[in-house]
Amino acid sequence: MRPERGDAGPAAGGRSPRSREARPLPAQNGTPPGEITPGGTFTEGDTTLKFQVNGRNVELDRLRSAVFEMTTDDKGAPTRGAGLRAGDGATNGVPDRYGRLLVVDTRGGEFIAFSVNPLIMRQRYPLPGTPYGIAYDGKRDIAWVTLTERNEVVGLDVAGGEPTEKHRFPTVRQPNTVSVDQESGRVTVTSGDNGGVQVISP
Repeated sequence: MRPERGDAGPAAGGRSPRSREARPLPAQNGTPPGEITPGGTFTEGDTTLKFQVNGRNVELDRLRSAVFEMTTDDKGAPTRGAGLRAGDGATNGVPDRYGRLLVVDTRGGEFIAFSVNPLIMRQRYPLPGTPYGIAYDGKRDIAWVTLTERNEVVGLDVAGGEPTEKHRFPTVRQPNTVSVDQESGRVTVTSGDNGGVQVISP
């Protein structure tokens, strides 16, 4: 189906985004539906992302571009256990229903999936175009990944042994964040450059 787009007002410096025909988004208390992955800025304090994956604590270290499974030391304090490299510049991730952490390697242009206990790389799939935001549709097993260089969002079927591309849509410019409604499958993409919000019904 055709994507829907909505503008977010004038950009910095007086520039206004190109006007588009769009239906108003329903009220969401200022937040699109679904889980929103971090995006927009990379500042001190968000260099490590923490997840619960298959009942285990897992960390994505953006500075090291590595995934770590957490454990405890002899005093019971949390500490990093086994770790694996996550490409050349991993930025965001999301757990799936198969007990994996789905990661985007922005610098290397890849999608990578890790299982835990033990920590193993299960999938690796090229995604040229600077992948950044990621969201997971657990009902349909689709990982949605934004490509900020191409202004696109891609839907990958991750249910099998290898990811397969199922969807690809043009987006608002600089699509930093993405979310998905777990019931309807509706995808919401938000610009990091005052380009507005876009809703896609695949």
